[in-house]
Amino acid sequence: METWPFWLAGLGIGAFVPLFALTTGKALGISSGYSEMCAITKPASAERWKLWFALGLPLGGLASALLGGGPSVSTSSAEMTSALGVSGAAQLLLLALGGAFIGYGARMAGGCTSGHSIVGIAQGAKSSLIATIGFMAGGFAATWIAILLAGGAQ
Repeated sequence: METWPFWLAGLGIGAFVPLFALTTGKALGISSGYSEMCAITKPASAERWKLWFALGLPLGGLASALLGGGPSVSTSSAEMTSALGVSGAAQLLLLALGGAFIGYGARMAGGCTSGHSIVGIAQGAKSSLIATIGFMAGGFAATWIAILLAGGAQ
């Protein structure tokens, strides 16, 4: 299977975000889409479009997989074991905890990493630039700590 070049997706996102803002007057972001998903039982708000955006992301991925010859699913125990060396219930627990931490962090930072780094910086928000620098510094530090704990760079 041949994949699209990474830069094509970057150009697409880079073109879509400001075009979306210019035509709708709204900022694109996924965190608030999940907020709408959590509020699905309440009367629809003017921001209900964010729910459809959030649902469209996995559906778009599925459509892409189907157009590319179909999704592949593996049930091999070696492939089902996470990078942390756990599987089954422990893996589900780690994924749930990671999701909770990401959600909490996005709420505390006023948006997720993508929202700040792609949309916020495109809109010229200084707070998004500061948040992105913090995300990058934290990511670099965590990577180096993981490398050092794993026995250093090979």
